Amino acid sequence: MSRKKNILLASTCIVLGMALAGPAAHAAEEVLTAVRSTHQFYLDGEQIQLEAYLINGNNYVKLADVGEALDFNVYWDDAVRIESGAPYTGHASEQASGLEQTRQDIAALVNQVRREHGLPELAVDQRLMTAAQELSGKKYTWHHNREECEAVADAGYPYGFRSNITVFTGAALPEISRRAVENWVDSPGHLQAMLAPDTDSLGVGVTVEQGVTYCYLLLGDPTTNNPYG
Repeated sequence: MSRKKNILLASTCIVLGMALAGPAAHAAEEVLTAVRSTHQFYLDGEQIQLEAYLINGNNYVKLADVGEALDFNVYWDDAVRIESGAPYTGHASEQASGLEQTRQDIAALVNQVRREHGLPELAVDQRLMTAAQELSGKKYTWHHNREECEAVADAGYPYGFRSNITVFTGAALPEISRRAVENWVDSPGHLQAMLAPDTDSLGVGVTVEQGVTYCYLLLGDPTTNNPYG
């Protein structure tokens, strides 16, 4: 078993979270007590040091500390971001920063296509950006309608939407935005979604893993409803 998967938490379980709202929500009068945990933690048979607090019999530790121990990257950027293939630094890697720019470049190219067809540009909606990035991170190779609807609703966007997805290999970072939009333009159904007259906003998600690029485009349509919203 790999080092990243072989972690033994002695006589307890580990809960990775940023807040303790879940347990407290069951009863308003319930008071939770957190005490410093004295449990020992082991990684590949060797004891490691993790700051943990015992609450209702469970150990709560910082996700960043787990990332540092297992050497995957965790950082905060308006939300918790995890880069499973990058070493721990606590901040966005160079690839993550490049992909953020790629997302903006895709949005700009989509608006360029709309202008070429005499349509107004779409505003970048951070709720759709969040949902699109979450969906790209799932590495879907075809549409999952319910999961897409739930991701958009969970991100706080209250209306319906259209979605495009494209997956490809062999693209260097500077080529991703152009290739993604060209794929959508070359597909009649995807082009129709980009040119839908009732859409007024968009969000883009891009994930690259093991040489495969997963791109999501969400186009907000305030004239429709999200069935899972």
